[in-house]
Parts: sequence; C-alpha cells; structure tokens
Amino acid sequence: MDTREQKVQSDAETGAPLATSSLELLAENNGDYEYLDSGNGRRLERFGPHVLSRPSTVALWAPERPGLWEKADGTFHRSSGGNGRWIFAGKVPRSWEIQAGGFTVEIKPTSFGHVGLFHEHSCHWSWVRSQVGKSCSVLHLFGYTGAMSLLAARHGAEVCHVDSVSDVNEWARRNAVLSGLEDAAIRWITDDAVKFVARELRRKRRYDAIILDPPTYGNGPKGEKWILEKHLAELLAMLLQLMSDKPRFLLLTCHTAGLSAPVMRNMLLPWMAQYSGVLESGAMLLGNANVKSVLPAGFFARWAGKPV
Repeated sequence: MDTREQKVQSDAETGAPLATSSLELLAENNGDYEYLDSGNGRRLERFGPHVLSRPSTVALWAPERPGLWEKADGTFHRSSGGNGRWIFAGKVPRSWEIQAGGFTVEIKPTSFGHVGLFHEHSCHWSWVRSQVGKSCSVLHLFGYTGAMSLLAARHGAEVCHVDSVSDVNEWARRNAVLSGLEDAAIRWITDDAVKFVARELRRKRRYDAIILDPPTYGNGPKGEKWILEKHLAELLAMLLQLMSDKPRFLLLTCHTAGLSAPVMRNMLLPWMAQYSGVLESGAMLLGNANVKSVLPAGFFARWAGKPV
C-alpha cells in the first residue's frame, strides 16, 4: 500500500523546489515476524516460534481471527504506571533469536511491553538502503536495539548509534554480533540525545544522514528528562546545524499520540525547504493478507536530497 498525493512547494528565499508526498506505508511480514490480527485494544504478532499479545490503544475494532488469540504464548497487561507484566502460557524462554530483514535479532519481552523490534520500521528499510552508501555518515538517535544502525552499516555507512540506556546499547551490540556485524563501522554511544548533539556541534562534527525515533518521555543516563512536546523542536533545530554540506536524508518516526504525520511534516518543512529534495510523511501500518483491517503503528516524516 503506497498512496501518494503529490505537490510541490518553493522556498520563499531560494526558490528551490521541494516535492512533498502523503503516504501510507505497509510493513510486510518477513523473516520470522508475522502480524496476525488486532482488535479489542490489542495486537497479535508472531516473533519466531512464539505468538505475543500486547495492548494497542488504536485497535478499536473486533478481532477477525478469534481462534488465534487463544494460542498466544505470552500476553502483556499494562499497569497504570506505564509498566506491566507478562503472563506466559507454558514455557517461553527469557529471550530468543529471530531473522528479520536479513539480520538476526534478540527478542526479549520487557516490563514496558516492548520486545526489541519495532517491525513497523521495516517499511523504511528499502528506502534507507537506497540512500546510504560508502562515505555516508549516519547519526542514529534513540537507536534502541539497533536494527536501523545495522542496516545502514551493512550497506556501507559509518554509523553513530546513540541511546540513553546502557542495557539497551548492549542489546544492540549483541544484535550486531548475531548478525555478523561486530566489526562494522558503528560507534556505540550511551548518552542523552540532546546533550550529545550539543557536544557534536561544539566539536564541529557533521553527518550526512540522521535517523531518530524519539519516545514520548525518557530519561538520560544522568537523570536528564526528555519530553517530546518540549524538546523535539529544539533537537530538530540543532540537527539542522549538524548536517553536512551534502546531506543525504533524515528519517523521523514516532509513536506518540497526537504527533500525527501532518505535525511531523510541518516540523521538517521549514527546516528542509532550503534543500532541494523530497519530503514525505504519513502512517506506518501493519497488515496481513488474511485480515481486512490494517493496524496503524505510528507516523513518520522523511526527507531525501538529490542522489550523490
């Protein structure tokens, strides 16, 4: 599914054309991952041999495959504080490995309900592959368990992977080893994203491409507070200064309620209008050929410059 409404705007000062598109991108099942169904406020997915049921506030419809839900190996119940607990049927290991997008990644159910892979991001994998290459430096902020970092590195980029949680960075490193990329050109940084970018600016370091998936709320390693509504605009303004003189792309994804595709597009449009290129925004969706509904799984805005 890839619907587009194409239009062209011009920067008031430079007159450079900026093509913009509205998209719906469907993340297809691949490797050991399969989206199975959703409804009644939940989503059902298969990660390798295990089927997991997790909350989804947007799944307001009725499930289409009720028989599958009874076979869930693990069900996550969220508490009022944001964390929650898993209830497992039978013996489910603490962690296991699956193949996803040509990589081997470790799946591990956590107290937040996350498992180590946001499969909806896979709808951007081919796009990122088409943008990176040798002599491309990529900054990956809020890098989580590293799928995008591994993808960029495998296709020739030099990557700086930043996450504020040391255990998550170790998880990402394990994924690199499992995928045969332990010697890839990746710097693993445990730091607060805003502070790290500020230091990189003082060092006059520049990047050709930036990927970021900011959370709604977060904490840095030294107690720094991240509140998306307060800090995202500031961070994006800093990132503009951090781009090289031949920028390749920027990919912004988010799962925060209220931060829709038009909002994200608006945040990037005045920043990127100074470059010629294409700005796209839209929804990330999960689907299955055996169900009629698709599950909205976040929004994105992404910009790409001219081919190098």
